[in-house]
Amino acid sequence: MSNRVEGGFALVKTLKDMGISDVFTLAGGHINPIYNACRELGIRLIDTHHEQGASMAADAYGRVTKKPGICLVTAGPGLTNVMTGMSGAFLSNSPCIFISGKSGVEENDRLPLQEVDQEAMVKPVTKWAKTVYDTKRIPEYTANAYKMAVSGRPGPVYLGLPHEVLYEKSDLEDFDKPQINFPTNPEVSDEDIEKILNTLSSSSRPIIVAGSGAWYSGATKELEHLIESHDIPLYTLNFGRGIVSDLHKNCLGQASPSAMNAFKKVSSESDLIILLGVRLSLYIGWGRTFNPDAKVIQVDIETEEIGRNRIVDIPVISDVNKFLIKLNSNISSLKKFENWMSIAKEWKDLEWKEVDKLKSDNSTPMHVLRVVKAVEEVLHGNCMLCIDGGDTQAWTDSSYVIKNPGNYVKGGPLGCMGVGVPFAIGSKVAYPDRQVVLISGDGAVGMNLMEFESAVRHNIPFLCIVCNDKSWGMTKHQHWLNYGKENTPAGHEMPFIKFHEIVKSMGGYGELVENPADLIPAIERSIKSGLPSLVNVITNPDATSAATHAITAMMTPKE
Repeated sequence: MSNRVEGGFALVKTLKDMGISDVFTLAGGHINPIYNACRELGIRLIDTHHEQGASMAADAYGRVTKKPGICLVTAGPGLTNVMTGMSGAFLSNSPCIFISGKSGVEENDRLPLQEVDQEAMVKPVTKWAKTVYDTKRIPEYTANAYKMAVSGRPGPVYLGLPHEVLYEKSDLEDFDKPQINFPTNPEVSDEDIEKILNTLSSSSRPIIVAGSGAWYSGATKELEHLIESHDIPLYTLNFGRGIVSDLHKNCLGQASPSAMNAFKKVSSESDLIILLGVRLSLYIGWGRTFNPDAKVIQVDIETEEIGRNRIVDIPVISDVNKFLIKLNSNISSLKKFENWMSIAKEWKDLEWKEVDKLKSDNSTPMHVLRVVKAVEEVLHGNCMLCIDGGDTQAWTDSSYVIKNPGNYVKGGPLGCMGVGVPFAIGSKVAYPDRQVVLISGDGAVGMNLMEFESAVRHNIPFLCIVCNDKSWGMTKHQHWLNYGKENTPAGHEMPFIKFHEIVKSMGGYGELVENPADLIPAIERSIKSGLPSLVNVITNPDATSAATHAITAMMTPKE
């Protein structure tokens, strides 16, 4: 019996040996050997209607599982169609492996089918990008791709394979053996711990901000111990949301200047700000609300992040959980900050009254926060929530109460809409036993709506609630703020689209909701259906988020 296998088989076997079980993809002739090997080796192929959907589903899968989401596409337009999803994963530090076919080596510069310089195109938006020209080295490159995606600061990587490399056969024993064990992440030094303890001891108003790095390092237990033992206010951001429950007495919610939880006020009064695996991006206002006289301790796995947008007093290159373990083991005698914690909580509760008011508003058309409240009441925070859109995302982001780590999936600094349906699919494939809910704007959901059919075909049930204000709401509201409501130009309004009927025609479940009293029953029926479902909710077209006001002010020249 022959022991000769195609290059595609060697690639898939390496992925399987490293624990990969799911691949998001769209077919093409270049990658047929990989498809054939997935069938032989039992790797699940989740094929989509557009490569963008596959790329975004892989992004979400990587974030929630902490192991690479795999996106497999063909050459040329197959790859160019994933560039948006790849860019979003890059700016959000999501571990993904993008694998594509490539035009043949012997065809270079002969204008063959789908010849573009793929490696050069993706290098600016990947951690690592390589093209494999030797079939026998496929396992080596595949293992390196995995290593680069998950080590240090996670991120997307790219592997391109010309068709000769994938179709060529070799004896299994002739393939290079890959390196499949990786070094551990760095740990804070004892000297830095001593400096930090001294700084904490002299502080009276510290706060902690935990970002995606806290999630990837698995820091929940140690972070809870620190804030509980010493009554330190905690805020979370990006994939750090839920790392400690928003219901925890010391966790005050989203670290955003536009959030209605007093983060802006508290951070402006703090005398010590401890950043744990969080990037000072637009989402945290670049740190500009921080007290300029406050000391800053920044703990990050990536040297590049230290001092971005804010001078740091104590820079620490360390895995966040390793940092917290060492800090907690040396910090037992530190004082508590209960008075400061009470003040921060009081300021939050004062601003949160407006959130509770909007969540309980039963007027029509409904406010987005009325939709958020309905999801919270039905599922009690026990779901994976994905969000998508402009104002819809902003309202939900600042007000949804997150109880569990790894259960909140949103876009990142790319600011890309259309991620919601693929994110929901990727999250559900990663955790089939969890209820997945997507809250999306109507403009955003239309971008990848066909992936509902992919979800139906692959039996990937989730619930999508569309906040339908018949417009590109955030952009329209920005225009109103700058030029007046009476000057709305073409391109900002949309017709009412019966998304629920479209999903029903694809084999899913759909309902239209106009009144608040009908919302919870519709959500319950959708979940009970066991199908990919869409509840189309008529929402207030005038509700402008604080984030929209902030972005508009940022873009408007000062007089």
